[in-house]
Amino acid sequence: MLLDYLCDPLDRTPLRLDDASLDQAGCVVSGRLVSASGKAYPIVDGIPRFAMLPDARETVESFGDEWNYFDFIDFKQNWLIHTIANTFGSTDALKDRVVVDAGAGSGSQSRWIAEAGARLVIALELSHSVDGVMRKNLDGLDNVEIVQCSIDQPPIRDAAIDGIVLCHNVIQHTPSVENTARALWRLVAPGGEFVFNCYPKNDLGRVRKLRLRVYGVLRAIISHLPFSARLGYARLMGALRFVPLLGWLLEKSFFMVRGNVPKGPNYFRRAYKSGVLNTFDCYGAHAYQHLKTDAEIRALVAELQPDEDRVGNMDRYFLRPQPIGIALRLRR
Repeated sequence: MLLDYLCDPLDRTPLRLDDASLDQAGCVVSGRLVSASGKAYPIVDGIPRFAMLPDARETVESFGDEWNYFDFIDFKQNWLIHTIANTFGSTDALKDRVVVDAGAGSGSQSRWIAEAGARLVIALELSHSVDGVMRKNLDGLDNVEIVQCSIDQPPIRDAAIDGIVLCHNVIQHTPSVENTARALWRLVAPGGEFVFNCYPKNDLGRVRKLRLRVYGVLRAIISHLPFSARLGYARLMGALRFVPLLGWLLEKSFFMVRGNVPKGPNYFRRAYKSGVLNTFDCYGAHAYQHLKTDAEIRALVAELQPDEDRVGNMDRYFLRPQPIGIALRLRR
């Protein structure tokens, strides 16, 4: 089934399967995918490999290390209450649909989408988490396929997805938000939709401008520290967030990020983990962390889908404060 969706990410031509080796269930575990031009892409351990960006190695390895360490699997409640509720209303929007999870990270979201009843989930991820935490989190699911690739050159046929191409909290980490959005929008067939968000750039007023400058200086320093040092900083900030007033000031000043944590069982443990994880990600070693103004996102949406009636969540996405986890929905 997956081969029906794949193409050469460079010349967009169909791929044929060569030298395939199957397991007892009839699934391909090794082989090659060959394009019309003769370019061959290996299948290793059941995963098609389109990892062809050596210049992105540093940022990709940074994310792989992050996903493998943090996992994210404990944050399903956050995903349901924030991302799903504010973007789709409920998981019913995912049922029986083909969903491309662009930038699948640890595979946690792909698992939750599959468990929500998606017909097929195609998890696109470039980092080495595909051979680590993703295998653990996606174990036992027969409606999820992993593809190792860059999401700004996705090996998915144009207009092949009449379901959902989802890029949540990822697109700002690619070399160009605009180019990646164009590449993912190209995959959407009539009746399908492209769902994405991007970290906002809020620099209105002197205080916000100062806060962004402080963040820029801190990230320039912390992001170049070893993994253990960045983790130590994130853990310290995660703990200090619980100190009355001080914790609030640290987050407001952008020294750390925790965000809203849903109430419920094990709240304090989840709040601490959220503070550590979000702070570590905010000051991560990845090369790209684009922040986009409302005007820039509006211009991008207008370019991709000029018909405003076919853009969901447009008004709510630009509310301030923004509903947590909300994403835009561009429909073909």
